[in-house]
Amino acid sequence: MDNIQKFMDMETSKRDRIINAAMHEFRYGYKKASTDAIVKQAGISKGLLFHYFGSKERLYSFLVNYALEVMNSEYLNMINFENNDLLEVMWQFALLRRDISLQHPFLEEFELGLYTHKRDFPNKEIDKLILEKQVYLFEQFHEKCDTSLFVDDIDKEKAILIICWAMDGFFATKEAFGDDYEAFLETLKSYLDIFRQRFYKKQTNSS
Repeated sequence: MDNIQKFMDMETSKRDRIINAAMHEFRYGYKKASTDAIVKQAGISKGLLFHYFGSKERLYSFLVNYALEVMNSEYLNMINFENNDLLEVMWQFALLRRDISLQHPFLEEFELGLYTHKRDFPNKEIDKLILEKQVYLFEQFHEKCDTSLFVDDIDKEKAILIICWAMDGFFATKEAFGDDYEAFLETLKSYLDIFRQRFYKKQTNSS
């Protein structure tokens, strides 16, 4: 058993405290992050942190993989695709992000930092991994989307892309809402309603 697996087998509250502290420190990129700040916030020794991860680079690589795994596996396993309504799935996606943020409050900020500060990380394989995960997540949304819900005189492929791009951009603005997630959800719903009115057939029920 390697040390990272031992870390994952650690008592949950302690493990999450370390992960949250690391995500908080790395949210503005790899170069600016300090392992001293991480261990101080997590309440552990620097020796213990490096016992599990060996280096700052390996810790960051672990966090990237962990964050992407949470985004892909937990979201996709918990979202109900039964009605195949892309806009409803986006709504569920937002609700799940709220629930997951209770366990990992800095996950979204860290996720955003993966894209805005990815050039300052020495391991360029991370770029490839991030792209692969993005493509996989988009494919899951696309494959399970019922395009018959869209109006007939629209390019359905482009409509799906527009919705996904818009939602990706909107989620990136979450920080502007601070801790008021309800206001974030209310604003999101207003955008989803616009897409439903413009892109969907009239008989489709509102989310």
